[in-house]
Amino acid sequence: MPVLTEPGEDGVVTAWLVDEGQNCEAGQLIAEIQVEKVAEQVYASEAGAVMGLVPINAPVPQGEPICRIVGSEEAPEPAAPAEGSAGPGPARVSTPASPAARRLAREIDVDLSKVSGTGHGGRITESDVRAAVGEQPMESGMVGLRAVIARNMRRGHLETAPVTLTSNVDLESGAPEHMTASVIKAVALALDEYPSLNGTRDGDRFIPAVVANVAVAVQTDQGLLSPVVRNPADRTVTDIHEEIRGLAERARNRELAMSDYEGGTFTVTNLGSHGVDGFTPIINLPQVAVLGVGAVRRVPVFAAGGSVTEGSRVVLSLTFDHAFVDGAPAADFLRRVGEVLGSVSPQTGLASDSGQLGHRGQRPVGGDGAN
Repeated sequence: MPVLTEPGEDGVVTAWLVDEGQNCEAGQLIAEIQVEKVAEQVYASEAGAVMGLVPINAPVPQGEPICRIVGSEEAPEPAAPAEGSAGPGPARVSTPASPAARRLAREIDVDLSKVSGTGHGGRITESDVRAAVGEQPMESGMVGLRAVIARNMRRGHLETAPVTLTSNVDLESGAPEHMTASVIKAVALALDEYPSLNGTRDGDRFIPAVVANVAVAVQTDQGLLSPVVRNPADRTVTDIHEEIRGLAERARNRELAMSDYEGGTFTVTNLGSHGVDGFTPIINLPQVAVLGVGAVRRVPVFAAGGSVTEGSRVVLSLTFDHAFVDGAPAADFLRRVGEVLGSVSPQTGLASDSGQLGHRGQRPVGGDGAN
């Protein structure tokens, strides 16, 4: 089991790509494993027969063996084909598929080369395999990444004093072209003014961060992941958007490394594309706050003279740990994010350079100050 995270944490094999006793070549891909939220592929260190495969999803300490590769003199004799059998099956074909899809295909004897994938880039998902044989999804216990996500979510809810504030933010220039990237930019700029929300906890101690590194929630067919965008305060919205796209693609292809998750000081999660407005996001420990982004809605806006025009509005939902952050600075931070969001430019990103950003204490852009 490769060592990918802190010592003492177990990993699991999520898919075997060889059978017990099957011969392999040095450098051949033989397994896919999961340690915490990091997926990795395991290649044979030498040629030989693969023996002693550990069960799928059985916890194995990092650094411990998951199989043995033995020479031809130690390998068992292959079983003779049954009478009337056509002999060995066709050679394996590399097909893009999730580990869960590969595991299920092996269990129910489905040829992945004949399955149409609906995932990103044509990748085959578990539901694609079930659809190929007309099965409905089966109930199963939490294993692998799903178990890691469940444990982290419970911790984020049970080990904090969570309070959620919501605010309606009017977007004077309309919805930004890249909403998530624009929010991350606005959050990073606001965190510079409200450092009590920018950092991590260590027991009962808060460790403030020097730079805001904002994690972004990415949904995959295996669950929710949160890779980190580094120092977005000093980057353009377009640059941030391109990095989010790259991180999301790597997340869905299970190509993220542990370094992609490390160093986050705040998290942004956007459910706007699902038609959600306000919600209560769960804190991503060891951080102390998370911002949820809702759908951008077209709403009537009342001008000072009493006329009515059409405008854009979004609901922002801030969950913070009240054990570390008081309500007033959390509310001020949320208001500040709304102010900055209304002035972020997709290209330059640094609206503050042209004096567009206001100062602490301003009322929300186009808002009524009630939140």
